[in-house]
Amino acid sequence: MKETQLLQTQAYDYLIEHIKKGELQPDTIYSLNQLAKESGFSRTPFRDAVLRLEQERYLDILPSKGFILHKMTREDIIETYQIRNAIEVYCFKQLSQNLHTDRGQQYYKKLFSKVDSQKEIAETTCSTEDFGRKDYEFHRSLVQYVGNESMLEIYRRFMYRIFWLNVTSFSREGRMEETITEHEAFLRMLREHDMNGLENMVEHHLTTAQNINLKLLES
Repeated sequence: MKETQLLQTQAYDYLIEHIKKGELQPDTIYSLNQLAKESGFSRTPFRDAVLRLEQERYLDILPSKGFILHKMTREDIIETYQIRNAIEVYCFKQLSQNLHTDRGQQYYKKLFSKVDSQKEIAETTCSTEDFGRKDYEFHRSLVQYVGNESMLEIYRRFMYRIFWLNVTSFSREGRMEETITEHEAFLRMLREHDMNGLENMVEHHLTTAQNINLKLLES
């Protein structure tokens, strides 16, 4: 049983890594048997990994054909930002209330360093992917601070979706600079223990990104 679970996990990690690196192409149908053979996995753990990724909406299974990368829908976008809003408002409030502790200061400095990295990218390469990675790290660090494994698991499960939605939103002219300004506002409100301001800024920050993605989806 343990060996079977290990193989399933390895097959899952193999697929998720290929998805993250862009090595699986959109609108391409992949044969489960062929890809399992090429990757060196037996069919059963590979199939179980594909089923798990379908549940997490990374993939869509096409009966008797194979599977393709999941295309983001309007519902996916709205759901993702609703989940982020619920989690991140709570985490910001927890960090603000405990900012005086050693752990609070440690994570505040982490957030500060991510913003500095984003500034450097915006002033040099303007790479939406690099900027998006730092943005994901900023928000993930916030969730890590709370130390709630269930929250972290939800956030990890949505990582791919969050990352690419961020990258898409940063393609809009001026959005990188707006994001830096909003992140700096988060840091200021944390210092000032402005709970209402934090909640309103999270709502504004995520709603702006959501609307950019919805507009691009519909265009």
